[in-house]
Amino acid sequence: SPIPVGIDVQVESIDSISEVNMDFTMTLYLRHYWKDERLSFPSRNNQSRTFDSRLVKKIWVPDVFFVHSKRSFIHDTTMENIMLRVYPDGNILYSVRVTVTALCSMDFSRFPLDTQNCSLELESYAYNENDLMLYWKNGNDSLRTDEIVLSQFFIEHFHASSGLAFYSSTGVKIGMGFRIH
Repeated sequence: SPIPVGIDVQVESIDSISEVNMDFTMTLYLRHYWKDERLSFPSRNNQSRTFDSRLVKKIWVPDVFFVHSKRSFIHDTTMENIMLRVYPDGNILYSVRVTVTALCSMDFSRFPLDTQNCSLELESYAYNENDLMLYWKNGNDSLRTDEIVLSQFFIEHFHASSGLAFYSSTGVKIGMGFRIH
């Protein structure tokens, strides 16, 4: 059966929205949750163990990528912003702080009364729905934002979505979107 991988996202900032380039740049904390019993360990006090990016290179982690991304990077000041927490029962939390610039097709035919919908979709790169199942770990509460203020736009709301991806080699996608005007 497919490995269930829960996702939650904390949006730190929307760094820019470009009407000219039809894209947006967002910094976020992307957290993955799954279980790998091979990594379980005995513990008298049920304490987790936390590791940095060195262990991530030695174990299986989900190969999630941002669909329609133009650029992205994991922050690395002063160290790579990657954290892996392993619990005694084999449950895993894998967290990365990433900035991504993604496509946002905008329609200005109703300017200045237009609204734009931008989204950021996540998929597994190599696995389909028979291998890996992405889902929002806490439903709509899986997408969190602090109050984000933009100089040129007003953000109406953020929302989470999920569905099947028929246009790629993968089967399941999840996404988040926001509406601006």
